[in-house]
Amino acid sequence: MARGWDLNSVRNRLTVHHGMVAVIVAVWALLYLNGLGDHPLRVWDESRYANPARHMVGSGSWLDPRIRVNTHSPDLGLTPRLVKPPLVYWLQATSMSAFGITTFATRLPSALAALGCAGVVYRVGQRTYDYRAGLAGALVLLVFPGLLLGSHGGRAAVTDTTLTLFGSLFVWFTWRGRNRPRLLVPAGLCAGLAVMTKGVAAGVFVVVLLPVLLRFARSYRTPWTVAAVVTTIVVAVPWHLYTWLRHGDEFVEQYFLTAVASRVEGEMTGPPVEPIFEFMNYPYFRFAVDLFVPPYPYALPAFGLGLLSALVLIGWLVRRDGLAHQEKLFLVWWAAAVPLTFAVAGGNHPWYLIPMYVPGAVLVGYVPAAVVDGTVGTAICRASKGTVPRVPVVTRVRQRSRFQPLATGSERTISAVRTAAYVAVCLVVTVLLVTSYAPGPAEPHDRDQRAIGDAVATEVPAEEPIHVWIGGSLDRPDLMAIPFYADRPLVDTSLEELCTDSRIRYAIVPSANRDCLDRSHSVLVESPTQDVLVVEFPSQ
Repeated sequence: MARGWDLNSVRNRLTVHHGMVAVIVAVWALLYLNGLGDHPLRVWDESRYANPARHMVGSGSWLDPRIRVNTHSPDLGLTPRLVKPPLVYWLQATSMSAFGITTFATRLPSALAALGCAGVVYRVGQRTYDYRAGLAGALVLLVFPGLLLGSHGGRAAVTDTTLTLFGSLFVWFTWRGRNRPRLLVPAGLCAGLAVMTKGVAAGVFVVVLLPVLLRFARSYRTPWTVAAVVTTIVVAVPWHLYTWLRHGDEFVEQYFLTAVASRVEGEMTGPPVEPIFEFMNYPYFRFAVDLFVPPYPYALPAFGLGLLSALVLIGWLVRRDGLAHQEKLFLVWWAAAVPLTFAVAGGNHPWYLIPMYVPGAVLVGYVPAAVVDGTVGTAICRASKGTVPRVPVVTRVRQRSRFQPLATGSERTISAVRTAAYVAVCLVVTVLLVTSYAPGPAEPHDRDQRAIGDAVATEVPAEEPIHVWIGGSLDRPDLMAIPFYADRPLVDTSLEELCTDSRIRYAIVPSANRDCLDRSHSVLVESPTQDVLVVEFPSQ
């Protein structure tokens, strides 16, 4: 006879670890799922991912991403969008298939990736310090405004959070693979997924690992490394090969020349100020002071001070214990390598720094944990006396040995109370930080494009083409988000055609040029911000 559900058995199996994971998931759900679909789609850059994903759902063509308003092409018809690999499109399309074509479904993959990043921070913090550091670091990551409120964070339908998740797993599994070669295979899988998320941009994680691969080259000379490389190739190469064979020069033009070369050369967006060197087009170092200025793009003052405190703490631990803290030093390099890479290679957006949030959050998580366990107090005491005694590695190992005598009941109770108090303090600080933020409101043009799209979806029959008169106050960015809300064909047209072609039923025209329409019409919807009209001509 099967055993019934035993409440006491379940309670005995629950650990502090389970409780902390539950806290992280609860905070994530509150911050990242609550109101996820309320704000309209951002014209830049959400519409450029959501529209191809929506088209995949409707057409079933998942290997060839297409978009109606392509910012890299003057054509308003369906054109290939090949500047990025399709993994994020696939994730968004899968979410839309399950939950409907909504902004919530479009942003859900990024929100889940944010939870995955918090899980990575928790696991790395737990391994390199303890569970308390992991919890504090995960909460720091979740409330960090660059991830929570940023235009390319965990509440946005873009690629950066997903790239950070797979890239961070690739880095961590590869680091651990020095001693556990079997982990190199999942590292290879995550490397392939990172490439399929954002292409060449995944190379920043290779830069992070380069010193590790050189320093521990012998440790990676195993069949598992070969298996890892093969796994990466199997995941990343097939779509790229298929797309190159199918689209040829157009793929090369979009994927490499437009998405990579033009950014490195600074042609896509000019730098806000002169860079340090002429070959740079975004001076991250000159903006380092923004680390202490809230809220985005870099950090809150609390985060900046926490990071500096973590570096001081690690410096003291290394001085005391020598190279026993290799993993902590690696995290410092990991956090620093990201801005170094993009400063030299041509990063032109602040959200390129999101991959440094994971190691940065782990480092910040050390500080409250070190305060609780007395490490900070000891360091201050020793520093005031001018002594920093070295603790032999053997002693530290023995202190953590499983052969230590079990704690008494009262000691376990005290430990449980301290842990509960620590979790409560972390939650209170999290709430205080979040309530101090001023969430960025939706831009007026985003709301207008949603209103236009909703009106078109309601008033214009499916598959009925909408003719667009580009000119005057109307430009292509004024149309980028509309196809998500109303999947209708867009046709570039002229004023003469609008006035003479009786087959044209619906059109988008500049409000300022409405009087030029020498033909009776009615207005379906008007955008006061963008000066755009959607008009209907009477049927003949």
